[in-house]
Amino acid sequence: MDIGPKKPMWALLLLIPAPSIGVLANGVLAESDIAVYALIGLVIWMICKVWIVAFPAFWHRRFDQGEFGFSPLAEDSGLRPWLEGILLGGALSTVLFVTFLAARPHINLVEIGASIREVGLDSWPKVIAAILFWVFINSVVEEYVYRWFITNQAASIIGDYPIRVGAISVVAFTLHHFVAVALVAPSLWIALLAAAAVAIGGAAFSFLYHRHSSIWPAWACHAILDVVVFGGVAWIALVAT
Repeated sequence: MDIGPKKPMWALLLLIPAPSIGVLANGVLAESDIAVYALIGLVIWMICKVWIVAFPAFWHRRFDQGEFGFSPLAEDSGLRPWLEGILLGGALSTVLFVTFLAARPHINLVEIGASIREVGLDSWPKVIAAILFWVFINSVVEEYVYRWFITNQAASIIGDYPIRVGAISVVAFTLHHFVAVALVAPSLWIALLAAAAVAIGGAAFSFLYHRHSSIWPAWACHAILDVVVFGGVAWIALVAT
């Protein structure tokens, strides 16, 4: 198979839409009362999940002739990268909390809580399982996909321009989160607000990745934000409403 000189562009085109397609299939088809539609939606969702994990590894090895590794930090970096990720995650979590307090009078928590419970997060065991999954599996996968693979492919196209490359990573990262929230949010403006928060987080993760050439400081920041977000989700769905 000869992809040609435009292969990084093909890599992005074949990967970036997949998470949104999976989210749409899960949110529209898989929730259908018609069994065959639900099955099709579930299958598409599973294929997309496998795709976003397997495709970057395949492409990296097959077309980029790259070696596999674990995104190691520089040997002399010590704990500084981890501390930067943790501190930035804490700072963004504080901003997120203050923003929620400011927006709360304009938010119908009852509607949001009902929407959250409708997607299955209706008990503490389910919420705790979701937090563990998002922190230790999903966030690692997202850093591997968006910060490592998409960042490197974008840099191959436009050169080593961190802001431009980071912008591509952030847009790709935000897209499927917006789709996911829009499917359950009671209003579009809430989905847009959530997308803006995701974009800010994505920018922070990209900053940490470019600064340390490793996904792990970004993951530390990402994990803290996931805990705070899902803690808020749990509070809205199981306590406040």
